[in-house]
Amino acid sequence: MSNNKNTHNDDSRLTTLYRLIIKQIDNDKEVWSGNITRLRAILLVALVVFIFGFGMFALFAWTPLHYILPGYLKHDTRAQIVDNAVRLDSLTRQMELRELYMENIARILNDEITIDSITLDEATAANLDSAKKWTPDILSKSSPESEAFAQEYEKDERFNLTMLPTPNEGLLFHIPLSGNIVKNFNPQEGVNGIEIQAARNAAVSAVLDGSIVAITHTIAHGYVMVLQHNNNFVSIYRNIGESLRQIGDKVTAGERIALAGTSDNNTVLFELWHTGIAVDPLTYIAF
Repeated sequence: MSNNKNTHNDDSRLTTLYRLIIKQIDNDKEVWSGNITRLRAILLVALVVFIFGFGMFALFAWTPLHYILPGYLKHDTRAQIVDNAVRLDSLTRQMELRELYMENIARILNDEITIDSITLDEATAANLDSAKKWTPDILSKSSPESEAFAQEYEKDERFNLTMLPTPNEGLLFHIPLSGNIVKNFNPQEGVNGIEIQAARNAAVSAVLDGSIVAITHTIAHGYVMVLQHNNNFVSIYRNIGESLRQIGDKVTAGERIALAGTSDNNTVLFELWHTGIAVDPLTYIAF
């Protein structure tokens, strides 16, 4: 009996009508009123929660907003993110290499890179000379077949031009400036190029096809222009009076790139570098 009575009381509470009144606080004026039961209130709250939940589900399921949730990235999007990360790493590496390259160019312009020189004493020089004359002991004579093969090989390769040294690596160098050479290449004394005396405003030409990578001004040599060429060659023109090209311009061999001379000096110091080492321009260029 008691259980039935409690159940009847619970049902009556759910269906009992309550009057809901909304009034203004200032003047106690009734704005809205209505009858509601506990059952209706529970159903109304459940309906609001369902509508809100369904709306949030639809918003993230059927719009691009679901891409911001973890685990919802498309395969193409993930691949693009990975590809962008790899590209960023590669670009960072390229920037580091370019910065290092420009630092080396700046050091060359400021005469901070010099060719190492080793002074040998008489004993060391004598040992080197004797080493050059050393011949290995012959432990056994070569067989007739080996001698025949060597003679045949020497006969076939006698006129093979690829066996001959090519100091200019197949490149045709153009004269950078017409004039008299007043100072020769002498790296032991800090002269990493040749100094050419020319008329004022004489044309300075590119010795090879390449790109202008730097145009700067130094206290020691005035305006300086640096060109990058193929086969790891770099040409430097110091003490030029006026530049006719800009950084990044592509030039061809023999093209005018600058004018020689300043207000008090008409000599141009020309340097040729290969793989980071200063070389004698007269070995590559016939003045």
